Amino acid sequence: METTIIDIKKPAVSTLLKFRRATLDTIPMLQHYIAEYPSRSCDFSIGGILIWADYFGYEYAEFGNTLFLKGSDEKGVFFHQPLGELAQEEAMRLIKDYCDAMEISARVIIPGECEAEAIQDMESMHSDSLPGWREYMYNIEQFLHFSGKKMEKKRNHLNYFMNHYSDYEMEMLDGSQSKELMEFNDKFNLYHKDDETFDYESSAIGKAIENYNLYPFYGLLLRYEGKIIGYTFGEVVGDTFIIHAEKGDIEYRGVYQALSSLLSQRISEDFPDVKYLNREDDMGNEYLRQSKLSYHPTKFIAKWEISA
Repeated sequence: METTIIDIKKPAVSTLLKFRRATLDTIPMLQHYIAEYPSRSCDFSIGGILIWADYFGYEYAEFGNTLFLKGSDEKGVFFHQPLGELAQEEAMRLIKDYCDAMEISARVIIPGECEAEAIQDMESMHSDSLPGWREYMYNIEQFLHFSGKKMEKKRNHLNYFMNHYSDYEMEMLDGSQSKELMEFNDKFNLYHKDDETFDYESSAIGKAIENYNLYPFYGLLLRYEGKIIGYTFGEVVGDTFIIHAEKGDIEYRGVYQALSSLLSQRISEDFPDVKYLNREDDMGNEYLRQSKLSYHPTKFIAKWEISA
């Protein structure tokens, strides 16, 4: 999903929505809305907003105890569904008034949770669906030990890792490993360059690691013979853990299964109310799509585009 940031500056106009850039300083404000109105979509998470803030040019506005998020892609300006106290009809009217004043079209991205088996039928009925933006949801129990016939291949990889690299060390991320993680990230990126979107994501993850303690992130890393061979992190929102990063050295077979299994076990211990893992979207990348489907998602958060 290639994206070009569009300059949308216009002369000053009269509008109730006053947008500002989303930055690290806005984390407390964003957390307030996310905690008060939890969503299972990564669009409404600290990492989902700030890691992608420069890519989409995210800006925010507050009005009526409601959060408005605005970004831009190759089609122009878009808004995420408003989050807060205002009725949706009123919030949409404010977006429409803002867009009329700025002389731009009002596109709003609406997320909708649906069962995995229903997603294809739903997308075929909606010409304005955004399949590259759909998010993959899993029951966390699936990832604890990869039990069951469907997960046999994943379980075999996990068992291989545990049997062949039994001296691995696991550390919870706390910011002290940032320099090592950034070095690992740089080496990882040398072998995984795909496109502009991947390059941006890799750079943004590196910046998030550099400022790890400023974020509400929870994650771990794996070492073997003293060196980092993989790491993963995300954040808790309601009953969902949203995974923002998962990177491993594939020279160690099963490292990805070990990362996701061990993280799920720790989440279940420390956050027993978490029921789901959200492994985010596939960005329209076929390799990522097949990888995410191979873990047999329970649900999808589908995305549709509407006009306000």
